[in-house]
Amino acid sequence: MAAAIGDLARSTGIEIRTLPVAASTTITTGKVVESDGNGDAIAGTTGGTLEKGLYVAVETVDNSTGSAGDKVVRIASGNTYVYAEAGDAIVVGHTVKSDAAADLVPVTGVFATDQTCVGRYIGHENEEGTGGTDAVDGDVIIVRLGI
Repeated sequence: MAAAIGDLARSTGIEIRTLPVAASTTITTGKVVESDGNGDAIAGTTGGTLEKGLYVAVETVDNSTGSAGDKVVRIASGNTYVYAEAGDAIVVGHTVKSDAAADLVPVTGVFATDQTCVGRYIGHENEEGTGGTDAVDGDVIIVRLGI
């Protein structure tokens, strides 16, 4: 069975947290999640920062008709290895950030000035430890969260 976005890529070192979901928001499995100014989960954007928190959703939660905090979402955080979707070409080992669709794309800024890093692209399924291959838009990829 092939891995799907939102699946965990390892069975050890897993950090799963819950965050309240912002009002009128749907969070989708395997997509980047960030915290807004109130600490509520919103879909990842190009403006998310490490300071606010950057994660990957491990479940889909629809709070599109609810108020902030009516529902919570489970997210992978910390040093967790998780499957996500590439939103562009990514070289193995490079750091990744969210695009406007909450998919992962390469970090292009200098790390000291670009605080949007979600984690590091490790490879495709069954490639960890083999050197891996570069990703293209739409690939299901393994990302090690954190920096």
